[in-house]
Amino acid sequence: MKELMQQAMSLLMFDMPIQPDYIRSTFTTTHLNYQQVFLHWSPEATRKKLIAAFWYRQVLFHFALMISLAFVVAILSGMASFKLLLVTFFPVGIILLITFSFFLYLPFYYRDFLPTLDMVMAEKEKSVLADETLKKCKRSQHSIPSLTIIFFVFCKLSGVTVPPANDPSAMLLNSLLGVDKDKLKQNLSRLQKISRLTPKEKAELQKGIEVARQFFAALDAA
Repeated sequence: MKELMQQAMSLLMFDMPIQPDYIRSTFTTTHLNYQQVFLHWSPEATRKKLIAAFWYRQVLFHFALMISLAFVVAILSGMASFKLLLVTFFPVGIILLITFSFFLYLPFYYRDFLPTLDMVMAEKEKSVLADETLKKCKRSQHSIPSLTIIFFVFCKLSGVTVPPANDPSAMLLNSLLGVDKDKLKQNLSRLQKISRLTPKEKAELQKGIEVARQFFAALDAA
């Protein structure tokens, strides 16, 4: 009951649309929904959608709610007749809309909603940039079999014992190479039991060896 009352008060005070968590979740949901339709949908486009939703959905809904409550209270309290309320509804409504806009909606918009929305959009743009950078790095990075073989060769050249194919070794290589630890463990295991590999596994290993050979050739170490 207490939570319900808090939600009702938040609705009446126009508090929810300016909450950072609400703006962030709405931004994320809206952005993902439009990205499914438009491949190159931008954070700036989502920002404009949320601004439109603020004025044409949240503000209008709140104002309609306040007018409806005032209308019901006036009827139930006997402050005015139903006929008088109908006659004065539109002029009074316009005056109240102007008053609410200047003293409630515009201050909330410029003081709370817009700065928070810009912060959320900046976070999204940084996330998009980081994802694009990571994708570029992954495109230029060798495959996991190739990385494992290169590491294996470096161990042999330096006289370091090749780590066993277990979870600690996979975690160690993950921190060095930045690739999936389970696949690193799998490829370490393959190097230790080459004679028991399937034809498919041998083909993957051969591709890795060829890439590793090219890598060491570029180092003049082939």
